[in-house]
Amino acid sequence: MENNNWMFWGVASAMVISFLYFRAWPFVRKMIRAFGGIRLNSKSKLSEQQYKKLSIGSLYALQQGGYLNTLTLDIKDKLPTILGQWWGISTAHDARETLDYLCQKGFDYYFPFVYQAFLLEDEQAQDQIFQQNMTSQEDYDKAVEQLHNLKETYEELVGCGVLACKEDIARYGVIGWDAGRLNFMARACYDAKYISEIEAWKYIDKAYDLAHSNFTSWHDMAMSYVLGRAIWGGTGVYNSSMKGFADDLLSDPKSPWMQIKW
Repeated sequence: MENNNWMFWGVASAMVISFLYFRAWPFVRKMIRAFGGIRLNSKSKLSEQQYKKLSIGSLYALQQGGYLNTLTLDIKDKLPTILGQWWGISTAHDARETLDYLCQKGFDYYFPFVYQAFLLEDEQAQDQIFQQNMTSQEDYDKAVEQLHNLKETYEELVGCGVLACKEDIARYGVIGWDAGRLNFMARACYDAKYISEIEAWKYIDKAYDLAHSNFTSWHDMAMSYVLGRAIWGGTGVYNSSMKGFADDLLSDPKSPWMQIKW
């Protein structure tokens, strides 16, 4: 009888431990990351220049609960969703194809025409701009969607302090979003072992060059990122919350944006 009791409690304990490890702990870890703010790895060995380059993608990494100061994000439980479900990446070929596409054709490709159309009231005139400048149905559809999202989120972006007026849309543009997204995706693909460390830094360098050839401050790049993300996702992507993340990075002493000059 005592032997059976011992076996029962042993099996029960193993089941409880298994549940906590595989079910409860991932949830707890997600909550810690979601509300933990800026995550820095104390064992980081990045040079200051590498840290500066990596920090172009800090907004995306912060939102996803990743490390801000190492090439690895430390969010491997999220990568199947981010890479597989959101981006359709399941092989090294997919990863390189996606990253090359992000280098060649970001939201800035559409932005001049989207902004031009935004300034017009007449819908036919807006459509004429897209008909004349988009060379495929896919590009036309993307431009139409981006215009819709910009119209839909403009007041929200003014209300949360991203924009003060319509002219700020042209001032910031969307290159901050393009650069930040490329940076983060390079890190995510590296973490998933789809690309090498050398390849990851190649894409991170491109994101850095893109940002630094278009902005003169972390602030302007951050506002461009939030604006571009709003144009991508519309009102359903919590733009005010993203502005809050930007404010944290622009003010928290632990932030790379506070530690490293633009």
